[in-house]
Amino acid sequence: MELNLITLVPEGATPQAGDEEINNRRWRVTGPHDPATKDLKFHCVSYVWGHGVEKRGSFFNCQRDISDQTRPALEAAIKAAEVIHRDLGGEKVEAFWIDALCIPQLEGSPRLKTLESMGFIYNAGMSVIITLKSSVWNIVQQASATVSPEPLSLPDMQILEADAWISRVWTYQELVNSRSTYFTTPASPSNPRTHVVVEATQFFNCVGYSFSRYKRDNNISESAAMATFPNLNVLEDTLLDSTMSGYLERPALGILSNISMRTFDPKFPQNRLLACIGALTKDASWGPPSSSLDELAEKIMGICEAKGDYSFVFTADRRSEESGKTWRPSTTSSESGDRPTHLIPVINWYIHSEPFGETQRGRKDESGFWLEGMVSLQLAGSMSVDAEAELDKFLWGHTVQNNPTLSSKGIFGKYDKKEEGNVALLGFLRDMGFRGCDEPQVCDTGLFFSQENLGGLREVELFAATSVRYYYGAPGLARWRDAPGEVGKWDVLIEIGERTRQISSDISPLECGKRAD
Repeated sequence: MELNLITLVPEGATPQAGDEEINNRRWRVTGPHDPATKDLKFHCVSYVWGHGVEKRGSFFNCQRDISDQTRPALEAAIKAAEVIHRDLGGEKVEAFWIDALCIPQLEGSPRLKTLESMGFIYNAGMSVIITLKSSVWNIVQQASATVSPEPLSLPDMQILEADAWISRVWTYQELVNSRSTYFTTPASPSNPRTHVVVEATQFFNCVGYSFSRYKRDNNISESAAMATFPNLNVLEDTLLDSTMSGYLERPALGILSNISMRTFDPKFPQNRLLACIGALTKDASWGPPSSSLDELAEKIMGICEAKGDYSFVFTADRRSEESGKTWRPSTTSSESGDRPTHLIPVINWYIHSEPFGETQRGRKDESGFWLEGMVSLQLAGSMSVDAEAELDKFLWGHTVQNNPTLSSKGIFGKYDKKEEGNVALLGFLRDMGFRGCDEPQVCDTGLFFSQENLGGLREVELFAATSVRYYYGAPGLARWRDAPGEVGKWDVLIEIGERTRQISSDISPLECGKRAD
């Protein structure tokens, strides 16, 4: 990888081609710098490219077309750095990393390696300065109030929801890798001399409180809130991961789920997988770069396996046909078009760990490879009475008996139409990205929604994860074989049901029916 920076040109230095004057001072692209240099300090700039283009050579003598938002984002970040030092107690740092100018401009190995090193770069920076659109200026100013800020109005929340930065695929890895984070915007036309900056925690607290109050005051169900403010909902999940990122590892499935809820340019499908790599590892890429989507998917799984994190198995990709690895997602996609095609979570829902910070573990021994801590569940004619009651509470909420003032909201609210059977649940799963079979498999403890229709298949076994879970339910696996003696085939599924209390065991994906109890 290469680490290039925008640095201040010393006074009296000879001007060079490509120098730019910003905020009445001269700046220059310098590097590559040695990442191991002890006193190397810089800010990373996060922003949205948009569709406008600034022609090559027009800004810092760039060698390729760049976004027309790069210039205003860098100008705003330089001003923000002054405010951070002057008003917020931050260290004085006058060097900046911004993608369009600091990633090697020419196609080739240095550029690809740098793109695979985003986690390293954003973690190495003193801070990440996020530049939102000028339309958000009033919101940033309100959130930056030294006293407790007022909750955002509904129009302000709608403006924030529409800001493309919140939904872009790169946002997640930039936030979770940052050592400190600030929000800013270009100057507002109505306040051109006032530059507002707010520390990320204060900004997120303001947004989170506003979102919660909106749902409470308007009696909005979770499904309705997700439909109205999908980007703010994802931002809330990102905030939780960002808060814990300095202390605990994040399951790969959680990273894949969050990033899969974000938008990406179908012209650059590799960006989604590169963002996943940046969120998974803070290591710089010095080895051979990956040039295809298949290679990037393989690199992601290799990073996970090296960390002992096998939660990536719970993705909707078809399974590998390689002997001994039929449990593993295939790196060869059979799909095309504008949709993501590699390592797609079976559902895009927030993942939490049990215990906190854990993930789906696996191990290898002389018998083969084993997935640890899986619960085996049996098919049944119907759910138990208790399981049906819990599912109804999850979907529609409930009021505590003998105390009507205590209640719990469900996924759907009292103003939503209560549909029969599994119609409402399936609709919710579809909204969360599920693309599998409509008909669930029934167990005593709940329902399993699989990718393929498992009806009529031989020796079907169902397994639910215990260490990575959804708010209600868990990812899981189904296994069967087409004929006696054949190697078992695999499918990924969603368990929607009671929190399982059965004793877990390790399952071997290499042989149908084999478990280590």
